[in-house]
Amino acid sequence: VGNAFSAMEYMLSEGMAPLIPFAMFLLIGALFGRILCGWACPFGLVQDVLRYARRRPFQVAAHTHRSAVKLKYYILGLVMLVSGTLALSLALGTGQRYKEALGPYAPGPFTALSPAETLFSFLPGLVVKLLEMGEVNVKDFITGLPWIFWARLVIMVAVLVMVAYIPRGWCRYLCPVGAMMGIFSRFSLLGLKIDVVKCNKCGECVRACPMMVRLLEQDPEKISDPECIYCFRCVAACPQGAVKPRFP
Repeated sequence: VGNAFSAMEYMLSEGMAPLIPFAMFLLIGALFGRILCGWACPFGLVQDVLRYARRRPFQVAAHTHRSAVKLKYYILGLVMLVSGTLALSLALGTGQRYKEALGPYAPGPFTALSPAETLFSFLPGLVVKLLEMGEVNVKDFITGLPWIFWARLVIMVAVLVMVAYIPRGWCRYLCPVGAMMGIFSRFSLLGLKIDVVKCNKCGECVRACPMMVRLLEQDPEKISDPECIYCFRCVAACPQGAVKPRFP
């Protein structure tokens, strides 16, 4: 889905309607919610590894969490605003100057600064380029790097430090891809179910959730929370076996 989001940005920057990427988000989100965030995202794996490197994660206050989860939706809105207005201006034949003004952000306002893109694509590509150059003055190479490289590096390091303290902090608060999936996951066929007969409200499921989903405050028959990434840690943590996946 990360590549689908990048494709959506790129197609908008070229004045094309991103019907296929949008359909992918709609289909996956409506069927399985944010399950790919929990099981297929490589940056999610990095966050989990960094989380387990620390014994005691930082506990975010509930009221702070409720406000902070909105950030990723604001970021998504900003990205879609920039890409959408660029697509519209290109369709009207007046967007070339706008595109030039955006510079490296034009093909993808989010992708250009995404820590996942920096870690898994940009930095490896830079290393390959450096190796292909053979003998090179490292000092000259580093000082010749564009400013956007340093911006990407600072953002990536800052996010990695954050997620080492806050479990799945990127997924919770900042990832617009997760926000896009979350919009459709409200209606997903996949969900969670709590057996009210077995459940004794011990709260182990809530404490195990890396996304701070308040399972016990929701409809036990079908929980399709937009923040849930279906990692099923709540299922494993429940000592009564009361929490189960539900499909459909």
